[in-house]
Amino acid sequence: MENPGETGRIKITILGCGLIGGSVALALRRRKPDWTVVCLDLADRLPAIIEAGVAAETGTLEDMGKHLPESSVVLLAMPVPAILETLASGRTLLRPGTVVSDVASTKKLVMARARAILPPEVHFIGGHPMAGSERSGVEAADPLLFRDRVYILCPYADTPADAMLLMMDLVESLPARPITMDPEEHDRIMAMISHLPQLIAVALMQAALAADATHNMLETLAGRGFLDMTRLAASEFSVWRGILETNQEAIRESHARFAGCLSQLCAAMGSGDAAPAWEQAARRRRKMGADSRARMQKLDFRTLIDGYDQKILAIIAQRMQAAARIGRLKKRQEAPVFDAGRERQMMLQRREWGDALELPADLIDELFAVIVKHSSRLQTGI
Repeated sequence: MENPGETGRIKITILGCGLIGGSVALALRRRKPDWTVVCLDLADRLPAIIEAGVAAETGTLEDMGKHLPESSVVLLAMPVPAILETLASGRTLLRPGTVVSDVASTKKLVMARARAILPPEVHFIGGHPMAGSERSGVEAADPLLFRDRVYILCPYADTPADAMLLMMDLVESLPARPITMDPEEHDRIMAMISHLPQLIAVALMQAALAADATHNMLETLAGRGFLDMTRLAASEFSVWRGILETNQEAIRESHARFAGCLSQLCAAMGSGDAAPAWEQAARRRRKMGADSRARMQKLDFRTLIDGYDQKILAIIAQRMQAAARIGRLKKRQEAPVFDAGRERQMMLQRREWGDALELPADLIDELFAVIVKHSSRLQTGI
């Protein structure tokens, strides 16, 4: 992976430059001017992409061989079937350390396929920005599309911390709010809050059209409530086909739950039995207004810190084991446990190492004072 601190530049290649890919490109051009942003898409879409000015460099998907080997980040902003196809066709072009991500609304299948296909030294992190529009295409791209919106990241358990930090930096530059989530949990939640609402919007529109066949007054009489509830029905099926196909089980479970709730409400219409459910829904929905949305969740950074701390403890355990072996050797040789000259030399060397890593000198002194104290105590007790 390119280190921005060493090279000064990161290159991101976005494959698929519609609403999401184009919006990412526009946002990064504004907020990451030191990054090189490249957008690749089908040849017939290039004129619109160039006209929209989303990236300084564009090309067709046939140009992957030119750009992917130079890229630190590759973002697959495509429908699910195209993502799966591109993972297979582009895997040999990715250099070690490259971070690959996607924007698909389903994660479990995509991540399983990425794990099976990509080389182990390439790091795939599933992604899903919780932002969009019923409009599609690069013509609808908006650099503020992701502002203050949640952006879900799904790493594997062994995803390197530096790869995760790079993706978090990208997401925060959109500027969105990254949160981490298990891919299976993601798909179950999305089935209820995204995929099922899409089906409901289409079904409601279909039911209204069927009812309107006799009076032809739908467009004249439809009010704000109906228009809000059917807004998603304006989405193109090509965008949704892969989503529905790859999350069928979770969507059917969500549909069964919704159908049960709707049936209960309909059955209770002639009495006051609908009031508790109605009032509960009203209270919770009011709390979900834009002003009450949670700010940046600290949990995700704490997860990274937990991973670092586990590694620190594992290394300290290894160090203590080495100290114990040295202690046994000193005992056999009847050598003293304490060697003031060695400790002074060691501390000077640790301070130099810490300074090279831009760590405070007092942190290095305090940290190794504790480590040396416990190492010495261990050796004394042997």
